[in-house]
Order: sequence, then C-alpha cells, then structure tokens
Amino acid sequence: MKASKIIGLIITIIQLTGTVAMVLGMYTMVSVFSTAIPQGDGEIDIQMGDPIVIPFSIAPSNPGYLDAKLIISLSLVVDGDQEIASDSAELVILAQSRIPVDLELSLSKATAQKYLVEGADVEWVIDMQVTTLCDLISFSNTMTMSGGAQ
Repeated sequence: MKASKIIGLIITIIQLTGTVAMVLGMYTMVSVFSTAIPQGDGEIDIQMGDPIVIPFSIAPSNPGYLDAKLIISLSLVVDGDQEIASDSAELVILAQSRIPVDLELSLSKATAQKYLVEGADVEWVIDMQVTTLCDLISFSNTMTMSGGAQ
C-alpha cells in the first residue's frame, strides 16, 4: 500500500472519530443542561426562622456516553446588582447517571423582611455551565427571573 493511501486512511479515521466525539459531546452537554433547568410550578417552600432558608433542588441527569461537569450557581439579587444570598455547586455527572443537587439560600430575617415583600425589585439569577469531552465542549448560560413576593 502506498504511503499516501495510508495517510489518507488515517486522516479519514481521525475525522470520523472527531465527528462521533463531537456528536456524543453535544448530546451529553444538551441533555445535562436541559435536565438541570428547574421544572415545575415554581413554588418554593421557604423555611422560616432566623436565618431564613430558601431550599432549591434539582436532579440533573446524563443519559449520554461521556462524563460531564456541571457548575451551577443560584443568587438572589436586588436592585439589579446587589447580591443578598447565593449558593453554588460543582459536580461531575458520570455517563448514564443522575445526581441530586440541593442549594440553599440563607438570609437574615431582617433582610428577608426588607426585600422579600410585594413590589420589591428582586431577581433570581441562575448561572449554569456544562462541560464535557475533556473540557473541549462547553456551554454556559445565565438566566434571570423576577421573583418578589406575590
């Protein structure tokens, strides 16, 4: 076999392997991201006390064939830029698995009475980043939702 044919075959194999890896990585990334987005009716069971604890639970799953890393951060922001509570988690979700994540926002009773009232300019900010395929494929998004008392 000629050297040029061997090189052509090696290049073809590398291209096919790269394409398959990219497709598997994209599938993994999109699957993890879509299952990490909160679902449901949006009601939050606030634990009253001092400090007031606002629990937040998700269970991202990875139905793909590659491991994925999820970094998620939840913040309660007032007046557009003042963060009054936040929590974050960083985890590796193995292929074909699901990992529950519990985040808790903790704030003093005085702060809650000041900002968690009807008409307050309060926003929930969720930052998510999903990476896979040895950090070669990555996606991040910041979601902001208004959320004063109703």
